[in-house]
Amino acid sequence: MFTGITTIFFDLDNTLINRDAAFLACLEHFFGENMPDYYFGNEQFEIEKKDQHGYTTRAHFCEWFIHHYQPKGWDETNFWNYIKTNISNFVPPISIQLKAKLLHLQKNYKIGILTNGSIINQSRKIRQAKLDAIVPTEAIYIAQQFQLSKPNKRLFELILEQEGISANQMLYIGDDPVNDVLGAAQVGIQTAWVSHKRAWTSSIKPDFILENIFHLPI
Repeated sequence: MFTGITTIFFDLDNTLINRDAAFLACLEHFFGENMPDYYFGNEQFEIEKKDQHGYTTRAHFCEWFIHHYQPKGWDETNFWNYIKTNISNFVPPISIQLKAKLLHLQKNYKIGILTNGSIINQSRKIRQAKLDAIVPTEAIYIAQQFQLSKPNKRLFELILEQEGISANQMLYIGDDPVNDVLGAAQVGIQTAWVSHKRAWTSSIKPDFILENIFHLPI
């Protein structure tokens, strides 16, 4: 299906797992525990708008949240620690359909994960989603271990070196136009963008556009 490709790597958040749903569920739990005077359903739209699928810096989001809601006994630091500690608890195991697709891909390709974020937090998400039962441990890369982050060109080069392959042998799949698509494309890796029904606006286009991960051809 993918000419010359031997290896397919995936982003994690909002590509293999629904990070947004886990984030909102975590905050709904926080509201229930600490903010009984608020109804989360009334606040969800504003929170989603501020969060921007996680692309708003965490410092900025936490500062806004604490200033806007003023939860008693909480500041930006311990609120962010709460999210980091608890968000993985709200990541469900991947669906039967996604598991089947990944297992089918493994018949013809090596699969792996390259994700931004902290080692502790992202590792918890991967375990909670049961992705560690499918993706080999040695093919799971969390950017913090290299003290880099996407879209840094050197990070993608290091992954190619670790895998012992050239750029034209890899396909990278992710939802972020900059971190995932432009980041991988700058070293010659083929890319597939998970659009979630968004329009592509950059001059550098991905090789493939998928509405969601289930549209990946196999």
